[in-house]
Amino acid sequence: MALIDDAVWQSGPEAVAAEIERIKAEMLSEKLPMAETIELNPETGQFRAVPIPVENAPYMSALLSQIEDALEDCLGGHNGLSERAGDVKKLGRVLTKYRDDPQNAELTLTRVASSLRAQLHESRELPDNEDNLALLNAVEEGVRGIRANHPEVAANREQLAQQALKALSPEDKKVLEEALPVLAAISEPELAEDFEQDIPELINDALLPLPDGAPPLPGADAATRVFSRVSKMALLQEQYGKLTRKGAEWFDSDTRKTVQLAGLVGGGAVTAAVTVGPKLIELVQIGLRVLGVL
Repeated sequence: MALIDDAVWQSGPEAVAAEIERIKAEMLSEKLPMAETIELNPETGQFRAVPIPVENAPYMSALLSQIEDALEDCLGGHNGLSERAGDVKKLGRVLTKYRDDPQNAELTLTRVASSLRAQLHESRELPDNEDNLALLNAVEEGVRGIRANHPEVAANREQLAQQALKALSPEDKKVLEEALPVLAAISEPELAEDFEQDIPELINDALLPLPDGAPPLPGADAATRVFSRVSKMALLQEQYGKLTRKGAEWFDSDTRKTVQLAGLVGGGAVTAAVTVGPKLIELVQIGLRVLGVL
């Protein structure tokens, strides 16, 4: 309450409520930092994620090439990994989609390194042979290299390492399930694809089809991406509202209608036949609960 300016208090209860929600979104964004910018594309009226530039590009490319070679060796032998495995799919995204995205490459490689270590040294699901150990080493080298050349990513990892994520309740999973098509509709394709990969992993039960090889618990990489991005999108709600009201063509678009039906924009534009879906602020609340703030 002390963070709310006197001018907001004087504007009435609606303004105060909106400011409280803005503060919550800002808090979540600060607790789950990512070295990227979430912005609105004025051409499409959709959200997009803009990564920070890759530093020391030749070295980064060499690290990824090592991972690619090590992965190829693992898949080419009897090493317990297949192209359908969750870790292999994650590495595939790093080598393609996240190749020029240091933050998401680091998040994903850190998750894969942790998973490989557990399978090699704890559960023994994978044999600790030369190929598998070489893959783990290449992934760990990739993580170290990204952090060493991108101080912002390294600082974010230090902060994220202090976060203890809590389990999602069934109600929270339902909200996430309902939010997925809405988030995809208001996001550009690359960002939408991330939501479509990460949210099923967070839900991680029979509510949605899961990527093959999904881990038994939601991963920190998926939680960080989803809730960090949602918090930044929530902070852009006013800008989004102005942009999506700028012309009749956009107002009549399928995306606009999808968002309206989900109750995210123009709450009155919801027909009786459609169940009102989750709002962005609901997702912010879930994110804060997952972090143990609420």
